[in-house]
Amino acid sequence: DRTLRDHFKLLSLDGCGLANRPAAVGAAGAILHYLRDTQRAALDHLDRPTYYDRADSMVLDAVTVRNLELLEPIFAAVPASGAPGSPAAQLTVLGVLDRSLTGMGGRLLRQRLLRPSMDRAEIEQRLDAVGELRQQTILRAELRKHLAAILDLERLLAKVTLGSASPRDLLALGRSLEKIPALKRCFDTQQAARLRNLHDRLDELADVANLILEAIADEPPLNLVDGGTIRAGFHAELDELRDLSQNGKRYIAQIETRERQRTGIASLKVRFNNVFGYYIEITRANQHLAPADYERKQTLANAERFTTPELKDYERKVLDAEDKILTLEKELFAEVRKRAAGHAQRIRATAAAVAELDVTASLAQVAAENRYQRPSFSDSGEMRGEMRILAGRHPVIERLTEQEAGRFIPNDLYLNDSTGLIAIVTGPNMGGKSTYLRQAAIIAILAQTGSFVPAESASLPIIDRIFTRIGASDNLARGRSTFMVEMTETAV
Repeated sequence: DRTLRDHFKLLSLDGCGLANRPAAVGAAGAILHYLRDTQRAALDHLDRPTYYDRADSMVLDAVTVRNLELLEPIFAAVPASGAPGSPAAQLTVLGVLDRSLTGMGGRLLRQRLLRPSMDRAEIEQRLDAVGELRQQTILRAELRKHLAAILDLERLLAKVTLGSASPRDLLALGRSLEKIPALKRCFDTQQAARLRNLHDRLDELADVANLILEAIADEPPLNLVDGGTIRAGFHAELDELRDLSQNGKRYIAQIETRERQRTGIASLKVRFNNVFGYYIEITRANQHLAPADYERKQTLANAERFTTPELKDYERKVLDAEDKILTLEKELFAEVRKRAAGHAQRIRATAAAVAELDVTASLAQVAAENRYQRPSFSDSGEMRGEMRILAGRHPVIERLTEQEAGRFIPNDLYLNDSTGLIAIVTGPNMGGKSTYLRQAAIIAILAQTGSFVPAESASLPIIDRIFTRIGASDNLARGRSTFMVEMTETAV
């Protein structure tokens, strides 16, 4: 409890939903302790812990997730007309749905698919947003163009707050944040409540983007030690050191010209050697013209060598300029990174909004391309326990048949909690029984995820859990039914 309160600067954990939940507090504290031990860095990028109950979302156990092929194919499927490793060989429900363009959007879609919501209001808001973007093709394309230019803000922020971000990581963060204002302007007149909410949650972060882009060079090195990380003009002392390092001969020529004019000695020379460093050389015949501020350094047969406070200072600077450049660049970079990390909460909130917008646009794109329709929910009144799907399709098998120049034949389903609680599905081997059962489960999952569904219409109850071993043995993509696979295994 104290570990969590101290880290997140809270007087109480009640606001995190952890009141009277000692097991959850213990688990969260243990995770935080583990991260401190393993990361050995500040963990300012972490959000406050929040409590959720599995009852708040549809429960999908590991067996169900596997057998419905939500994330991964059961087998390394090889279609009759394809080859191992081909795009068609690895189709899953997530593979069909995921048209996200950002790393955080892809992760959020995966999370939603594994934990479909049971909150009717939340589902309807998601569907409203998807529906509006589905109808507005030009807006959707514009949104996706802007989203494609934004890198993974969450992972970049984690590197920044942990102090492990390279110059290129920090520049990537700045350039991504620079794209937020254009993204926000793109959908500032939308009607769906969730889209308006996302618009309001997008912090333009112009101050953070400007801080980074004004400090970091356009093409920084991979590592700080290579130099060239900080942009010219950002820091006067660094610019002077670089000038000394890169333009030493020009600077010496300027000193030489100025001293000739000041002393009237046309033969005066400014030179350098490894023993005496920088010096001014005047012939013996002209030594009486040497100014009072010249300090004698060496006497030669035909000349005198002098130095000046300016030349001493220049010598000191130029000889260790490279070391100072790297040291100063490291200090400036660390300072910019620290200042950017100070805005972690704002960046994190914007990243979450970008992720949700990306998921919404992705689902709208899939719905438009695949003719998915908005589901409705029969969770009240006389229709509370009804599941009615008209012309439903299996999203993955449909994609496979399209790639093989085939056609998936839609089918209907009707169940209710009184007269039609159970349906017995019969048919010949490879007749589509497993596919029919799978598609019903998948359509229910997609609907509660907030996605449109592959059907002409679907009226569904809010489902709290799905159990299945459907397809535990079949491999439809290779044309092998449950019966054939089991018989093959038996024969072996």
